[in-house]
Amino acid sequence: MNRLFSRFAIPLVALAFSFSTAIAGPGHDHGDEAPVASSGSVSPRFEAHSDLFEVVGVFDGHELSVFVDQYADNAPVLKAKVELESGSTKAVGEFHEDSGDYKFVVKSFEKPGKYPVTLTVTAGDEVDILAANLVIPDGHAGEDHAHGNDASSPLYQRIGFGAAALIVLALLTLGVRRWKLSRNAGGLK
Repeated sequence: MNRLFSRFAIPLVALAFSFSTAIAGPGHDHGDEAPVASSGSVSPRFEAHSDLFEVVGVFDGHELSVFVDQYADNAPVLKAKVELESGSTKAVGEFHEDSGDYKFVVKSFEKPGKYPVTLTVTAGDEVDILAANLVIPDGHAGEDHAHGNDASSPLYQRIGFGAAALIVLALLTLGVRRWKLSRNAGGLK
C-alpha cells in the first residue's frame, strides 16, 4: 500500500496545486505584487501647469470645475478670468467664491471621449495658456467583466474545480483497481 500511495500521492498533490493557481485571477493570485486600492468611482479630471499657474479640472457629469493655483507657492488664484477652448466649444468660467473654483457648463463633455482642453488664465498682469486632455470614459466599458464573461468568473471556477475533482476521482479509482489486480495476481502465484 505504501508504494501505491507514493505512486499516486505526489502527482495528485501537484495536480491540486496546478488547478488552484490556474483558477486564481487578478487580485487572487497572492503574488508579490502590491494590491491596488480601489477608490470607487472617480470623476474624470485633468491637470496642467506652467511656470505661472497650475490647473486641475474635474468633470462631474454636467459641469467642469477648474481650480487655479500659483505654481510657485500653490496659493489659489481667485477672481481671475479663465477661458476654455475645446474643439468648437468656447466658454468663460464663472468664479465661485465659496468653493474657489471656476465652473463651466459644457455639453460636449457629456459623451465619452478624449477632449483636448486649452485654458487661458488672466490674473492681473499675468496671462498664461495651459493645455491638457480630459478623458471621459465609456460607462459601459467594464460590463463584460462585471457579467462574468472571463475565466475568473465563479462559473468558470466551479467548472475548473469540478474537472479537477473528476480527474482526482478517476486517478484514485484507477489506482485502487490496479492495486487490487496486483494484490490478486500476487495471491494466485
